[in-house]
Amino acid sequence: MDGLLVDSERLERRVWRLAAIEHGIEMTDERFASFVGHSSDEGERMLRHHYGESFDVAGFRASCHRGVREIMDSEGVALRPGAREWLAFVADLGIPLGVATSSGPRLMQERLGTLHSLFAAVVTRADVARGKPFPDLYLEAARRLGAAPSDCIALEDSPTGARAALAAGMPVVVIPDLVPLTTELSGEIAGSYDSLDELRTAIGDGWRAG
Repeated sequence: MDGLLVDSERLERRVWRLAAIEHGIEMTDERFASFVGHSSDEGERMLRHHYGESFDVAGFRASCHRGVREIMDSEGVALRPGAREWLAFVADLGIPLGVATSSGPRLMQERLGTLHSLFAAVVTRADVARGKPFPDLYLEAARRLGAAPSDCIALEDSPTGARAALAAGMPVVVIPDLVPLTTELSGEIAGSYDSLDELRTAIGDGWRAG
């Protein structure tokens, strides 16, 4: 969801920068990128690793949640380019859609809005024991779709999410957002595209040719 369908990673980066100033730490773009795709509990562990066990993780997270809420209330969160068209395209092909997100159920509802109804299966961090990069979210999404993981295709924007889907046994297509595709992953995934529109065009061309 985040970074693939919803343009929330830039919102989060903006908020984290402000929270970092408030809490007297440095939050570079590179440091923020290392958190992308991880669940909140893993993010808290990483914060303690980077800033020490005495760092006020709870206070920092509270500042971030407050900042996100203020921006969402005043500005909302935009969809990623081509997201709505991509979802309609897949639905028209008769392929059931699922969401496997590291976000919680409240954020999922708020960020997807009416698009939520397009998904046959929705799995949030609250539904599984472990978040990404573990495969739990994707395995549960496949189970709810009634499909073998190998019969699914996972779309991801981050290396962390891609590793989770690969660990679940799914072929993965990456549409990078803030975090570029790593050389290590490029040899393991099914493909990479610059945008959902580019992916949709490639599949449409192949569909017509086939």
